[in-house]
Amino acid sequence: MSGIHSTREVAEFLDTDEWRVRRLFEDGTLAEPSRFAGKRAIPSSLVPAIVDALRRRGWLPRPNATEAPA
Repeated sequence: MSGIHSTREVAEFLDTDEWRVRRLFEDGTLAEPSRFAGKRAIPSSLVPAIVDALRRRGWLPRPNATEAPA
């Protein structure tokens, strides 16, 4: 994932609902990115922070959370 992305693209990439990604910006959890044509222009460098914020809220599973113990 490189470049600039919309909230929809980030949500699809992370397999989560778009409203969850939007909410991170709307409630101030993450700083609002620049906009292009009225849509958030989310740089790829911000995706790790989005993942961390979604995990803190329990909206994304933790790494290896779905794997069965060996």
